[in-house]
Amino acid sequence: MQLEPQSPVRAHAAVAADMMLAQAPRHAAALLSLHAQALAHERFEPAATAVLAELAVLLDCDRVSLGWRDGSATRIAAVSHGTDLGAREAVPRAIADAMDESIDQGVAVMHPLPRGSSALVTLAHAELARSNGQASILTVPVAGIRNQPGAMLFERREAFDTASIELARDAALFVAPVLELKHRLDASLGARVQSVINHRSLPRRGWLLAGAALFFAFALWPVSQDVVSPARLEAEVQRVIAAPVDGFVRSVDVRPGEAVKEGQLLLTLDRAELALERDKWAAEIAQADKQYRDALSKDEAAPIVLARSKLEQASSQHQLVLRQLVRTNLRAPFDGVLIGGDLSQRVGMPVKRGQELLTLAPQQVVRVVAEVDEQDIAALRVGQPARVLFSAHAGEALNFEVTRLSPVATVLDGRNLFEVEGRLLNANAVDLASLRPGLRGVARIGIDTRSRALQWWQAADNAVRRLSWRLLG
Repeated sequence: MQLEPQSPVRAHAAVAADMMLAQAPRHAAALLSLHAQALAHERFEPAATAVLAELAVLLDCDRVSLGWRDGSATRIAAVSHGTDLGAREAVPRAIADAMDESIDQGVAVMHPLPRGSSALVTLAHAELARSNGQASILTVPVAGIRNQPGAMLFERREAFDTASIELARDAALFVAPVLELKHRLDASLGARVQSVINHRSLPRRGWLLAGAALFFAFALWPVSQDVVSPARLEAEVQRVIAAPVDGFVRSVDVRPGEAVKEGQLLLTLDRAELALERDKWAAEIAQADKQYRDALSKDEAAPIVLARSKLEQASSQHQLVLRQLVRTNLRAPFDGVLIGGDLSQRVGMPVKRGQELLTLAPQQVVRVVAEVDEQDIAALRVGQPARVLFSAHAGEALNFEVTRLSPVATVLDGRNLFEVEGRLLNANAVDLASLRPGLRGVARIGIDTRSRALQWWQAADNAVRRLSWRLLG
């Protein structure tokens, strides 16, 4: 059976396909070798030099250059080993311009252009060809791993064939990103930041610059430096109401937090024993009075004196019991607020004479007490202005002035706290009846005015000093 002869076009295509298949193993081996050269060196410069030198040998090039776009211009990052960019500055500038020409068009540019190829801008390539002796030039754009544009530029005496062009493109596609990663890792911190800024789009760069400007304005703007601490409201004067006699609680008429008037009944003690004592001494008075009268009728001096002394003693005891009976009704000595002593659930409780039962404070004579941490107490002085915001009056902050710094610290939850007392300045801003001792809130004591950056720096410096002292001594 006779095979039908192939047409010349099909025969040429078949030959080209066979050549590509034959070159495929060599092509892959070359790419693997380039990868090995790139990974064999830790630093960018020796890795790039080795890769570009091997590309120059594989493609029979006089010079192979690698560059990255930095802002609006391309900078040459590496050149193949054994080549010289020339003593004049025009040669590296021409190479960078040719790379820009390929990057801007987004395609590989070859000079001179082969016949039948699409029209491309090659002015920079033609200028480079005139400076290097009319050599053939091939520039392949490179996309880095972070979309950082770059280019590989190949120069040689002979024209570039199809196999050379394919190898150059694959090297730019598969090997150049590895070199770009090493180039970024070797760059300084300032260069990395500049690279990030330069490779942002214009709107994002504007937002970045605006954000940086706002941050610096926020950090450098002078503000008031305050010491912030928990605070409470206390009465300047407190009156303790104690049990006048031994006895039992019979009734309780008020509870802590309630406002009371002068003379208002607060608490009543049981009167049964005192009533018996009163009746006993009343009987003693009657008996002593009878004895005294009998002695007077007999006109006997000694019995008169003895009877009179018994009568006076019984009268004194009776008056004492009467006063104690009156004092079993405990009343408010002045207008104020009951701030301690909840006995409403302890009716019938026995009490001893002198035992503290209730605590009363004047309603309008109050002071602010801030609980300041020991780290901040050194910055406070008497007379400093401050503000306090109580939870019960969240809509109105009150001004006060520091009047006293406690010299002794108290321990609370493992922290040393100093009490800083203050006098209210604008208590009329709220209803005085609502400013009751025991209210809690937050106080802000002004120290001075300085920038936030300086405040942050001082806080960090103090923290580092304390840590170094603790660890290093």
